[in-house]
Amino acid sequence: MMVRLCGFGFLISVMVLLSACEDVTKGSAVSLSPQTTSPEASAIISTAPVESVQSWARIKLQNLIFGEQNSSEGRVFQEWKAADVPQEPFQVVYQLEDVSVNATFANLSEEERNQLTDHIRVDGNVEWKVDKSGNSTNQLSIRFHQGSTPFVLRIGDLPAITFVRKEPVSYAFNPSAGRDVPHLIVWAQEYAPRLLIPEGERSVEVVFSEEMRGDLPMTMEGVPVAAKWVDTKHLLIQLDNMRAGENGKRELFLRMDNLRDLGGNRLGAGRENLLVQQVPSTTWRYVQSGETAGGGPRDIFYDQLIVSDDRQTYVGIVRLGGSMGDGDGTSYAFILEQKGKEPVVIENVFYSTIEPDNQPIQWIDDKTLMYASYFGVYAYDIEKREKRMLHEADPEEAHNINYASYDTTRGLLHLLTYENRHETSGLERLTYSAGDSMPQRTQDYTTTVEVAKYSALDMTITPTADGTYWTRIQDGVPYTDYERNSGGKFTTKGITRLVTKQGVYLQQFEKGEYQLQASAWILWQPGQAAKKIAPLPEGSIIFASGEDLFARQDDTYVIYDRARNKWASWQAPNGEKTAEPVRGKDGMYRTTVERIVKQ
Repeated sequence: MMVRLCGFGFLISVMVLLSACEDVTKGSAVSLSPQTTSPEASAIISTAPVESVQSWARIKLQNLIFGEQNSSEGRVFQEWKAADVPQEPFQVVYQLEDVSVNATFANLSEEERNQLTDHIRVDGNVEWKVDKSGNSTNQLSIRFHQGSTPFVLRIGDLPAITFVRKEPVSYAFNPSAGRDVPHLIVWAQEYAPRLLIPEGERSVEVVFSEEMRGDLPMTMEGVPVAAKWVDTKHLLIQLDNMRAGENGKRELFLRMDNLRDLGGNRLGAGRENLLVQQVPSTTWRYVQSGETAGGGPRDIFYDQLIVSDDRQTYVGIVRLGGSMGDGDGTSYAFILEQKGKEPVVIENVFYSTIEPDNQPIQWIDDKTLMYASYFGVYAYDIEKREKRMLHEADPEEAHNINYASYDTTRGLLHLLTYENRHETSGLERLTYSAGDSMPQRTQDYTTTVEVAKYSALDMTITPTADGTYWTRIQDGVPYTDYERNSGGKFTTKGITRLVTKQGVYLQQFEKGEYQLQASAWILWQPGQAAKKIAPLPEGSIIFASGEDLFARQDDTYVIYDRARNKWASWQAPNGEKTAEPVRGKDGMYRTTVERIVKQ
């Protein structure tokens, strides 16, 4: 299925675009010979002589920059020096709602600029104006809005420029003839779109939505990749020189920003690169029973599975990477899998900072998923394929969300939000009842503290059938309150990490010079004395999977033995040697399947 981008909204200033230098693409010329110009454009190109009064425009031209924009984004997509500008009339293809052109000249007097401006000609059905807000008389900026058909711009003795708006060129994975190769394309934006394929594939074929010119993608170093065009739409890419990636993957990064179709159109924003990843074959199983989990052809590509109660539906999670800036959080893709149905991408990229039960998305009933970040809490209906906002933080980020959790027993959505993040670490508590748009609000509920630079402690909320575990800060460190539904409150030092029938596991902290320092783990039954858990060597990372605590120690995994209060080497139920327990409420592990090499 081809994926297309659509533009919408109002005009963004071209000067804002020119300051966004990270978006500038310096590509090859998109000029076309007259016979390949689109029929619509050809119909309005006039052969009338250029007005001689601006015969110096070409001589004084220094550069020509084209930008496009709508209400949500803007970018520069072409930048030419004077020598790169074609001598003959040419065509520029843009993709968003509005397009702009900025011309810079040398030693242009105000009189010459006015003379040039007065003789601009635009043929075609489009709104346009000259932007005179710039301070320099050497610049001429023209902005076009809502061009319903191709239109032509003439500036002095520069060649006529025909503007044509088109949908972006798109592409998809094309399995080899007669082979059903599992694959997954994730449009991961700034993390680079990625094509996930099984280990052992020696080539991939990409099919484009339009007929393409013969340019080849480039490596990150700017060298053409080993590839060939089968025809004008099908590109066969060899996978001979892949690099080692994370978790046993092999990777090949492709720069495709130089690719153009025959009409000069390019790939859409966020599609100009492609990361091809070969993924080792794995099987998902449950830690307690060893039974197979999931079962779909794309399971090998997922880093987590979040399974519904009936085990007929699950969400496959692809970990894309950490925060692009300061702070905590991880970006994921969420893919809905249902037996006998095609996968549905819920989110191509979601920046998650809130992960109840060690997972970034959770089921709140048989047909609804919930996930959250600093910026909002969202619900997704798997039957309607609709996402809706449950709570939104303000655009200024003063009231960002610290934590969110759903009480399935009583149908309550609990939130901790900043009272004003710019001024204080104080949090207020919000509780939404089912169907209510206004929450019950508890101001000055607690505060949060830093656990790392630019990273505040997520104050966990863990509802259970009998009560709820709440985290508060007391004397500068986290404490947990357990409030029973029937009444009664119990408190102990630490933050809730895992609730089981045998008790709740909490991580304890002490004050450090600048931030909290992890000190110990305990097992607690409300109303009873807490029991200290045997420590692990410094640097061991403890995580919860199902109802067990695991940790990675050197090249092996250990599991906490409650009965003996010690950490023991973990063995997979089926004796697999390459098994890896995976964090999350469902309690799963995955094991690598040895690849059979055909002789």
